[in-house]
Amino acid sequence: MLRSIVLFLTVLYLQGCANSTFFSPSKSAELNPEVRWLASQSGNDIAYLWLPTEHPEPQGAVIHFHGNSGHMEETQEKVDWLTQHGYDVMVFDYSGFGHSSGTVSDEAAYLDALTVLDYIAKIKHSTTLPVYTVATSTGGNIFLRAWADRPIDIDGVIIDSSFTSYIDTAEHVVEQGVFGELVSWIVHVIMRDDYAANQIEDNLPIAPSLVLHCEQDIVVPIEFGKGIYDQLQGEKEFWRLAGCKHARALTTQHPKYQQRLVNWLQKTAPNSSPSSEESSTVLVSNQTVPSL
Repeated sequence: MLRSIVLFLTVLYLQGCANSTFFSPSKSAELNPEVRWLASQSGNDIAYLWLPTEHPEPQGAVIHFHGNSGHMEETQEKVDWLTQHGYDVMVFDYSGFGHSSGTVSDEAAYLDALTVLDYIAKIKHSTTLPVYTVATSTGGNIFLRAWADRPIDIDGVIIDSSFTSYIDTAEHVVEQGVFGELVSWIVHVIMRDDYAANQIEDNLPIAPSLVLHCEQDIVVPIEFGKGIYDQLQGEKEFWRLAGCKHARALTTQHPKYQQRLVNWLQKTAPNSSPSSEESSTVLVSNQTVPSL
């Protein structure tokens, strides 16, 4: 077993794809007719969905950076329920996920995140309603690194079950396996943190921030989430959540945490809330974003 693990990790190193295997993307079986597209700085086309609220009093918009597995329609459950509370929601897929073109990698995901941040800046320019980001698990790492390099104005940042190092997280996962502690050192040889958030921890922009993490998270230790909280500047909160699994606290399994998040969004919103008549649209890649 030990020899097999070493051989597997060595092959990944020789192929130069260790960080790519960190991701577990899946493809959508059918193309949702509501899918829109962004031309990414990665050279790929990013698929995204804009889920408009039907609430009579719009509250703002939420953009979701999902984790390292599945695709946006499988992971949107962590944020799509916010449409019931007055928030438009945008979900998207990194390169190689869902219907997005290209091959998945840490570099491509970073460049995709830069593209989405530029898109958020255009949305912010088009409306006076607040715009928030929710970044889940690996999405938090991707978002934070990109945001440091593209410090746009965001009204509130939520980081859920995340980390700042591909190497440290991969090492933790390997250590959970048989003989894991004996071979975990190899992770430091073949993995890289070139596009990880720990490379820019001193350059993070300032925005009202919320970091939440499940106490029983066995995938990403809660200490990793606490590390993110310690690095963030400005007004911030850290929630230690009980009775939930990795990246599941904001799903319908935990309505009390969902309501708590809504309360935080409302508390964080700028005092001068505009009426729905002040909303507007913005054009990106020849696609009209629904009014906020």
